[in-house]
Amino acid sequence: MSKYLTFTDIIFKNEALLVAALASLGYTEVERGDQLPLYGYMGDQRAERAQLVVRRQHIGPASNDLGFARTNEGYTPIISEYDQRTMMRGQFIARLRASYNERVVEEMQRRLRGTIRREQQGTTLKLKIRY
Repeated sequence: MSKYLTFTDIIFKNEALLVAALASLGYTEVERGDQLPLYGYMGDQRAERAQLVVRRQHIGPASNDLGFARTNEGYTPIISEYDQRTMMRGQFIARLRASYNERVVEEMQRRLRGTIRREQQGTTLKLKIRY
């Protein structure tokens, strides 16, 4: 049984942008509620609770639920040790953060009515807004 890890140092401030970032990574089925229980890969209910949940059947056959708990600062991910290692070959959190940040830039671009310029510098993608 894989225990859940809560990443309190990672904060997603905007729920809509977080859901959009999850959708861009292929996780379109997000359950919303208050104190939703998380389940392990065998269907066992765990002690952890979250406000946003991607159920395990939408992740993979041996996966656990993926949750996001609401705090005063925003949403923090709750992910099992197993899924942290296996989702997107261990790159799930990094890819989610990148996708979320792109959504933030797109929202700023929309508000400022500007244009986005994308620059690839090695493995780093830089987004600049011109307005």
